[in-house]
Amino acid sequence: MSTLSCSSTDDVVQFAIETEEKSMAFYQKCADRARNSGIKKFFQELAQEEQHHVDLLKGLNPERLGDVKLEKIEDLHISDYMHDVPFKEDLTYQDALTIAMKKEEKALAFYTAWQKKCIHEKTEKLFEILAQEELKHKLRLEKIYDEEVLTWD
Repeated sequence: MSTLSCSSTDDVVQFAIETEEKSMAFYQKCADRARNSGIKKFFQELAQEEQHHVDLLKGLNPERLGDVKLEKIEDLHISDYMHDVPFKEDLTYQDALTIAMKKEEKALAFYTAWQKKCIHEKTEKLFEILAQEELKHKLRLEKIYDEEVLTWD
């Protein structure tokens, strides 16, 4: 694992790539172990999203960070009120969503904390971009949870 430093965008990018690759491996492991085909597919899709992040990071031009426009992303905060759920091979859909939401919540908190530590404009912006990507994932998962789980009778 790379050492993280706020002074080098290359270090931040390499660290982020390694972090995303670990997330991808985690979701793939969940997919491999899940018994339910729908949950297996759910985790495979999450692994693919993490691969997309890796690809974006590898193609990132640190000189163009100032050109990146960030949008306001809503946070439903659903995962904030949940407990971590351990993985089991016979996981329910609700538990699978909870695992994923909590993982994205932690990644968001990690990148947000590092963004606040950085005094260099480029690395601060990079952490802000990474945090926003995690928030997008979290929002997507929380919307699914809101629409498909919280509406159960």
